[in-house]
Amino acid sequence: MEKPRSVAELAKLAVVSYEPNIAIRFYFRSADQLLKQARVYKLEHDWERAYILHMKYTNLCLSELPKHPEYKHVENKANVRVMKRNCLEALESMEQMKPVLDNAYNTYIKKIEEAEKLEKATSIANQTTQWQSQQRSVDVSNPSKEWSLQDALKGVAGVGYDDGERTSTTGYPQTKADYPSLSLHNQSDGFVYQPTLGHQQTLIQSPQIPPKILQRPSLPPKIPIDRPRDIISPELPPKIKLDNNEVVHRTGVTTDASTERGEPLRELLLPKGLQSRFLSIANNNTRNKIETCGILAGTLKNNILKITTLIIPKQTGTPDTCTTENEEDLFDIQDKHDLLTFGWIHTHPTQSCFLSSVDLHTHCSYQLMLPEAIAIVCAPAHTPNFGIFRLTDPPGLDVISNCKKTPAFHPHPDLPIYTGADKGGHVSVSDYDFLVLDVRDKK
Repeated sequence: MEKPRSVAELAKLAVVSYEPNIAIRFYFRSADQLLKQARVYKLEHDWERAYILHMKYTNLCLSELPKHPEYKHVENKANVRVMKRNCLEALESMEQMKPVLDNAYNTYIKKIEEAEKLEKATSIANQTTQWQSQQRSVDVSNPSKEWSLQDALKGVAGVGYDDGERTSTTGYPQTKADYPSLSLHNQSDGFVYQPTLGHQQTLIQSPQIPPKILQRPSLPPKIPIDRPRDIISPELPPKIKLDNNEVVHRTGVTTDASTERGEPLRELLLPKGLQSRFLSIANNNTRNKIETCGILAGTLKNNILKITTLIIPKQTGTPDTCTTENEEDLFDIQDKHDLLTFGWIHTHPTQSCFLSSVDLHTHCSYQLMLPEAIAIVCAPAHTPNFGIFRLTDPPGLDVISNCKKTPAFHPHPDLPIYTGADKGGHVSVSDYDFLVLDVRDKK
């Protein structure tokens, strides 16, 4: 289970910007894509992703696009009105999700704090137990005895004794100490003689009894409160109960793929038969050396992007270019079928499999709308004859979005501007059915 993020952390992930060189109509479509994805995540109760995309939508529509040089043009007033109306929906959704996000985050933090307290208490208990074990070991190997003068004087020369024998100052054992009396009685004449100073008799005083030594147990070592910790945060259970007892299942399907700047890329499913089906549709143009293009559209579910529909729009083509016409009709078709735009596909009947400078500018508008957007090139007369590409980010997306040159063929800096999308690891080819919508004029 992923660590819940606070509302403040989610807000940092919702930063968006615009490039004045990109036509505002592409940003209108990008905003529409953001809102559609946000609605899906909200329905799936994927609150974090829903919150981020709703905030991205409001930031783009209310803060960034008003700075665009085309924002106040008359032809854009209708789109601006739609965006402002949708912003009310986005703001309301964010208000509804905020308490849920706060509850999940606070619950997680509380669990972390409880884990830290438990870890600290366990550490103290373990150290105390270890110390007590060491003390018991010392007590068994050297048991304490009751203090006695006899034991204290044991081994003191002339006073103590060993093994029941008394020892004189000369080192010879004696059975009885022969100390002279202070007054001597002469048995021959009956006179009592007092000792003289000349004898210089030394009086031996017994040593004082030392005080009893209290054997107090030493305290266990103190554990600093602010010691370094290496605490492993416990994982949250797979379900989070909300205040209204609603059980929320998180949709956490992700890939290890990311952009060059480290932003994660969602998995994009591509139908296995897409290439052959598209080439069969473009066959007449390919034989006449005219490019053909199609739009890759699909759905979002459980954080997986799935291409479900190939749209062949009205278009004009040359041996080196292909341009869609009546884009508003194309947008209406996608809105009618509730489809998201995941990229485009086109043929190179006379060229090899690569992205030309014109292709790079075309794909830039798709990838600005969706980081996972792909460009597929089919070059049936060359090897390899099929490629899936995306702009690098950075430097490719920045270089192309800031390029002010005309759409005609022109050189770009010698940098890795695009790369194989399959190398990023977010494109998966699967065998499933898909729909083809050919809306070209039938002749």
